[in-house]
Amino acid sequence: MSVIYHAHVYFLPEQISAAEQLHSLLRASLSEDCWMGDLIHREVGPHTRPMFEINFAESLLPKVRTLLDMHRGELPVLIHPELADDVEAHTHGASWLGEELALKIHTLTRG
Repeated sequence: MSVIYHAHVYFLPEQISAAEQLHSLLRASLSEDCWMGDLIHREVGPHTRPMFEINFAESLLPKVRTLLDMHRGELPVLIHPELADDVEAHTHGASWLGEELALKIHTLTRG
């Protein structure tokens, strides 16, 4: 069974245009391969900035990481596997592109 990964692309209010452009580029490049959420313009769950989420199979990790690294500009990105233990997934199982942001770990569940 393939592991599912999440990528969270964070933005500040003054970066909405950059986030929208990246979202459009990723949707065009990955449309058949993954699920992409809309831009969320507020903090939600453990996330301390507005963001959008991409869900994809582990086999696509190199492709997604490369696209994000090439086109994210100054937008920080959290990439993590989907695990039964959300704390583990968002900490030890996670990697960052760009600035590593604080997360509200207390909102996550242990598996």
